[in-house]
Amino acid sequence: MAGLLCLLLLSASLASLLSPGGSVFIHREHANSILDRVRRANSLFEEMKKGNLERECWEETCSYEEAREVFEDTEKTNEFWNKYKEPYPCGKLTLARRRRSEPLTADSSKDPPEDGEDLDPTMNPFDGDLDPTTNPLDLLGLNNTQPSSAEDENSLVRIVGGRDCKDGECPWQAHLIKENNEGFCGGTILNEFYILTAAHCLNQEKRFKVRVGDRNTEKEDGNEMVHEVEVIIKHNKFDNKTFNCDIAVLKLKTPIKFRMNVAPACLPEKDWAESTLMTQKSGIVSGFGRIHEMGRTSVTLKMLEVPYVDRNTCKLSTPFSITPNMFCAGYDSKLEDACQGDSGGPHVTRFKDTYFITGIISWGEGCARKGKFGIYTKVTNFLKWIERSMKKTKTRPQGEPEVTAAPLSLD
Repeated sequence: MAGLLCLLLLSASLASLLSPGGSVFIHREHANSILDRVRRANSLFEEMKKGNLERECWEETCSYEEAREVFEDTEKTNEFWNKYKEPYPCGKLTLARRRRSEPLTADSSKDPPEDGEDLDPTMNPFDGDLDPTTNPLDLLGLNNTQPSSAEDENSLVRIVGGRDCKDGECPWQAHLIKENNEGFCGGTILNEFYILTAAHCLNQEKRFKVRVGDRNTEKEDGNEMVHEVEVIIKHNKFDNKTFNCDIAVLKLKTPIKFRMNVAPACLPEKDWAESTLMTQKSGIVSGFGRIHEMGRTSVTLKMLEVPYVDRNTCKLSTPFSITPNMFCAGYDSKLEDACQGDSGGPHVTRFKDTYFITGIISWGEGCARKGKFGIYTKVTNFLKWIERSMKKTKTRPQGEPEVTAAPLSLD
């Protein structure tokens, strides 16, 4: 009797599923809740066991330190970590999905983009293709010159206020250093061969190198690397008086090895960046700059969250020209800003735990002065220029002589 009752109940259930209007499928959220993998419970002596890759990193999400315990070797850990963390958080497919799922909300108050993307045809020492940035690690997480004053050209921006970058934060930070290892400008890692910086930085030093992975200039933690510069590509429309088109790309002689505290930031898609990223409340800047105006430089890498500033407010705050290739960020009264010494550094904007390059620290009036903001190069106006610059300077084939003289400047 019980068997017959069960059979009748089963028949009724099937009939309800297959009847017109009935749904054969269940919602994805419900399905995921049913099919989700159950993690193995930690035993009493779990922490006493030797690191196990399956237990630590596949059954659960592991940290870099947990992976290091498994491999017991920094080089092997870095190799695994680069592949373990999502390698393409800002690839074209990701951006395409975001663009389809989010409506564009163009800001009509912004000036139309100026044609700042033309690449000088003389910038072609080598031919070929080089993919733009598509594989940053998914790690976590100004320049202040008065452009009309020649005497301030060597006093370029650094971070006032803010806090130290923690381990794993600000991995895209690059540091331009003189022959005596003294830093003079910042930069952003684009990919293993390329650094983004400000064009005006290139007027300060003829010979310099690029250091990455540095979080403290007075001590090393094993992640620091110094690279020689092979080619300098300065925008051919850069104006040294107004700082318009204040952008440059550096090609390194040897590739950067990505690891903890060394990873590129993402180059966004133009329309999506301007409608979504640059309408966020704030971005993040970083650098080794001065702690306050005319003060000492910071020993540690610092980061600061700076709010985007309305374009009209920005223009009214300064007698200098704010071109369509610039934008403002910062506080009008709070004592936090960029200051002398680290222009060319990154302005990035966070979106769903991925950090996109939105600006380059360019210039300003003093440091954290009331009613004044930091001025940044608007990277979205130069995305095509950046991509073409990288393609025009593809890695030399093996066997060709390296550039051993001073870096080639392609103005």
